Amino acid sequence: MSAALRLTEQYFAYSNKSNLAQVAQLLSESSSYYSVNLGFFVGKKDIMAMQTAFHSQYQTVQWTIEQLAEIKPNVVEIEFSFDGRLQDGTESKRQGREHILIYGSLIQHITVS
Repeated sequence: MSAALRLTEQYFAYSNKSNLAQVAQLLSESSSYYSVNLGFFVGKKDIMAMQTAFHSQYQTVQWTIEQLAEIKPNVVEIEFSFDGRLQDGTESKRQGREHILIYGSLIQHITVS
């Protein structure tokens, strides 16, 4: 397994545990993040503020990797499903696609659609 695939799996494992300190260690200071639902976030500080706000809305979160492929060197494509329980007990389920770009052994960019 390539380093990019291992890093991607770590990112999902830490996210599933809401271990945001570990997620932050996978990002560079200049990382960027784009989600069709949430918009653009530039820099580790901005991304982690968004991640903190997102995770605080949920009692539980679970991203399941349905498909994982390195489509180019250091570019990983993930098909995922998400199951979460909001603080009010409402269930949230969705599927999506994520692209993660690795540079210098860190996540440089994430796109979620």
